[in-house]
Amino acid sequence: MDRESIARAERRRQALEALEFERARGAAVRERLESIVAELDGPALDAAIFADLAPGDVEIVRAALQSDEAEPAEAFDGELEDPREQQKAWLEEEIVRLEEELASSDGRQQAFERYLDALG
Repeated sequence: MDRESIARAERRRQALEALEFERARGAAVRERLESIVAELDGPALDAAIFADLAPGDVEIVRAALQSDEAEPAEAFDGELEDPREQQKAWLEEEIVRLEEELASSDGRQQAFERYLDALG
């Protein structure tokens, strides 16, 4: 029985499993980040492009790409902040958090890959 070979094989399996998990987590974070960026920056991009499209094309594209959700309720007279601005600020903070999480995930993936390379 070659104990070192057994240990290497088991460590390789564990590291590959952890690497695959981290890759999946990174992909999910990236997808969420892209979704938020599209939500924040998409309307301005759409407006610029829609200006050059035929009205019929705009109608088709707008229906497919833009949300059917109603606009947030207007701020009550007693409220100091607009709910839309609060949502936008939260989304901007979420982008920063997701970018940090993505960088952390990338670092973890690289560490597992270096470990696997060193394992042989």
